[in-house]
Amino acid sequence: MPKKVDKFYDFLDTILNPSGKLKKAIGYAKKFRTRLEKIYEIGELPLSNNPVEQAIRPATLVRKNSLFATTIAGAKANAIWYSLIQTAIDVSKYLNYIFSLLEQRKEVDVEAYLPWNSEAKESCAVAN
Repeated sequence: MPKKVDKFYDFLDTILNPSGKLKKAIGYAKKFRTRLEKIYEIGELPLSNNPVEQAIRPATLVRKNSLFATTIAGAKANAIWYSLIQTAIDVSKYLNYIFSLLEQRKEVDVEAYLPWNSEAKESCAVAN
């Protein structure tokens, strides 16, 4: 455990009769001391949960946006659209691929339009 963390908590103990927001902040710091210590013990622990929050954001937005679907058909269309976009490898390339198939006006099985189709995967691969 780093000495600075111990010094910080020793300093918090010297503050007598805190009130208001300072009292709340000190209580919060003391409550999560063990979490702070774990960060120093286990170096792989992230300092924040922002990556997790970013990962779940699309699902939350879809849920909120789906509240405004005025018909069952509209809700189904939203579900299909978001499912396709979330499973696409590179959304821009995927949409270009789909539109190129539509421009060719070929009679193509619906499987050819799905992002997990082998031809779609090749066309939409993310460039390294």
